[in-house]
Amino acid sequence: MKVDEFEVISSEFDGGRIFALRGELDIASCGELAERLTGAPGSLLVVDLCELTFLDSSGLGAIHAARRAAIENGGNLVVCRPTPMVHRVLEITGFDIWVTDWDARWSQGT
Repeated sequence: MKVDEFEVISSEFDGGRIFALRGELDIASCGELAERLTGAPGSLLVVDLCELTFLDSSGLGAIHAARRAAIENGGNLVVCRPTPMVHRVLEITGFDIWVTDWDARWSQGT
C-alpha cells in the first residue's frame, strides 16, 4: 500500500463492528464510504482513525452520513484514536464530540 492510499479494514466484536481507516480520506477516496460503514441494527460502529493521515470535508461528510444512518438504525457510530491532524479537523468542525476512548474488546477482531 502506498502511504497515501486509502484503505478500510473491518472486523466484528461482540455488539458491533470496528473499521480501521488508513491513508488519506478525501474527495477522491470517500465514495461509498458511508455505505461501507454499516453494521447490524442496534450495533455500535467504531471508526479507528489511528492510521488516517488526512481528512477533508468530503471524508468528514461520509463519516457523518454513516453516523446518521447508524443512529437511525438504532445504533451508534463513534470514532477513536485520531491522529493529531485529524483530531484538529474534528475539533474545528465540532465533531470531536464523536471521539471516544479505546476499548480493549475492540482489539480482539483486529
